[in-house]
Amino acid sequence: MVAVAALGISSIFAVYTFIGPFVTDAAGREPVLIPIALAVFGLGMAAGNHLGGRVADQHPDRGLIHGYAGVLVLLVLIGLAGDNLVVLFPCLFGVGATMMYAIPAIQVRLTGFAPDAPTLMGALNLAALNLANSLGAAGGALTIGAGWGPLSTVWAGFVLTAAGLLLYVVTVARRTSAVVKVPA
Repeated sequence: MVAVAALGISSIFAVYTFIGPFVTDAAGREPVLIPIALAVFGLGMAAGNHLGGRVADQHPDRGLIHGYAGVLVLLVLIGLAGDNLVVLFPCLFGVGATMMYAIPAIQVRLTGFAPDAPTLMGALNLAALNLANSLGAAGGALTIGAGWGPLSTVWAGFVLTAAGLLLYVVTVARRTSAVVKVPA
């Protein structure tokens, strides 16, 4: 589950880390718009966390799968048309929202694996998010360093999040859905 979180959440950092270059280099706009882009992203995070928390308690699979799948769609949109602010700004909101929609589900899953150690599971979740930060930023830096342009960072995020989603579906989701509950 920690690997699912580290891989899957990395795309948020492949976007967030490079918002400035998205606005100035890809869209060709003035740096004065960067704080607005960051605010839009942050509002998306707040909205996603609020909704994700509500869903995670009842449907942790849904929160994670929908969050990761939603961000994959948004990353494609940014990668293809993120040089247009009419596309970029709503997608920034959406990336923040969909990733934060998934994070509460990750915490619920981790806590479910060790209900007697919720503090330890919370620490593991934060460790996974820190690893995601470095994976997303490093992946984005590699694509820019390869000369693929500022929007190429989303493709690094796409690959990492797709790997996290695939790992979740073939391991955690399948394992937990195969558990049969016996009535007491």
